[in-house]
Amino acid sequence: MSLRRSRRTPQTPPAISSEKEVESVAVPPVLPQIVLEAVNMDTLIATVNGDKLSATPIRRDEIAQTLTELVTRLGSPTRVEVREMDGSIHADILTPPAPRSPFAPPIGAPATVNPPRLLEFTANGFVPGEDVALALVIRHASAGPTGIARTLLDRGEQPVVTGEVILLGRISGTTSVQRIN
Repeated sequence: MSLRRSRRTPQTPPAISSEKEVESVAVPPVLPQIVLEAVNMDTLIATVNGDKLSATPIRRDEIAQTLTELVTRLGSPTRVEVREMDGSIHADILTPPAPRSPFAPPIGAPATVNPPRLLEFTANGFVPGEDVALALVIRHASAGPTGIARTLLDRGEQPVVTGEVILLGRISGTTSVQRIN
């Protein structure tokens, strides 16, 4: 019996195809690089691809905002290094935020407005066509022994609904006090 040796060429497994497309970020062959070098315990100097960002150092509490702006401006995954004064280096790769949806509301647009929840108050006894005032009861006060009532209103006070409104006829003087349900 003779043994025969044969060389097998390694076969690569067939590529796995999936029906789902995998979202991928276009990664350039050479990543942009942001280096933050500590000047002291509170400030850092930033360089982008070897070019000094600005003459003024960046405070540590501004790092997140600055990096977000820079990575967004670069538009691709970016290598970020923080070089501390003790010689330690912290590195990471940051990706830019996803682009805004064309269906998203514009930046600075007013917040969505809730539709009004209307309440209806009706009363009779008014002169046809007269103006009828709707007054929100903010607070109650008691009349003194002479029948005079006094109450104060602070112009800076935000009115709080106490649960009552008054309909007041401007000509007839007809008054209707109603509870808010």
